[in-house]
Amino acid sequence: MISETGNTGKMDAQALKQFIHTQGIDLVGIADARNLILAYPPRPATDLLPSARSVIVMAVAHSLGSVYAPDIMLWTRSKMQTSRLLDETAEKVGRMLEREGFLTLPVSADKPVEIFKNNPETGKKFRQTRTVGFLSFKHAAMSCGMGVIGKNNLLLTPEFGPHQRLCAIVTEAVLAPDSRQEFDLCNGCNKCVKACPSGALTPDGYDVDPCFVYWSMGFKQLPPARFWQWPGYIRMIRQHMKKRDFLVESGQTYITDVDFCIECMRACPVGERWKKIRPEILRPQKSGGTE
Repeated sequence: MISETGNTGKMDAQALKQFIHTQGIDLVGIADARNLILAYPPRPATDLLPSARSVIVMAVAHSLGSVYAPDIMLWTRSKMQTSRLLDETAEKVGRMLEREGFLTLPVSADKPVEIFKNNPETGKKFRQTRTVGFLSFKHAAMSCGMGVIGKNNLLLTPEFGPHQRLCAIVTEAVLAPDSRQEFDLCNGCNKCVKACPSGALTPDGYDVDPCFVYWSMGFKQLPPARFWQWPGYIRMIRQHMKKRDFLVESGQTYITDVDFCIECMRACPVGERWKKIRPEILRPQKSGGTE
């Protein structure tokens, strides 16, 4: 099915894609591991596997019903299931490739991630701790023509808009790469900007710090940078403590990886497959950060 062709180390990319689709994967693309579009900080595939020749990028569409569910915890469960499907397929394909004689590294759709307290370029401490994946799936997907990063900082594909989960497989196998493409998907409608509850999205760009704090903890304020800001921050924490149990929440988060916000994703109108079933009325999801 994915047999090697000749003695060049090349594989039948089309047959491999067809197999991956049979596993329930919606989109598959292949990029040249030595010619990836890189994020910051740079995460070349060859840092993960020095002999890498190809990166296989896979996407599974979210359940749109869970995206528009009344409580974000219902979305969380669906997100976990898409991650599981991606990871199981990546492991299966990785083992197949290694049986063919190609060292292969599946990179999980979910955790772990690298954690940075200091800017790796300057050495200065970030105001807010940041997490970085070992490989930027969004940029790898752009490298093989699957989509483009929108104003909401999410990968937009013509088929599903921002509504997909990504995973990748880094391998020594030489696979015919897909061409990069130009997309006109993010047309400046600013619906994601208007929907953002943390102020992380503006017409001028994206600020990762308020996004991460609200998405991961449900807080609309960053940890204070000035002494005089602490009283207001403490009041905000106390208000949350009146209606939330952080100890119980932390246990649930470790088990099910609960998020607190996907409003920019929910507001995005891109995605041909969803045109007929996308709800006309959008109500904010309930989450720990909902006031």
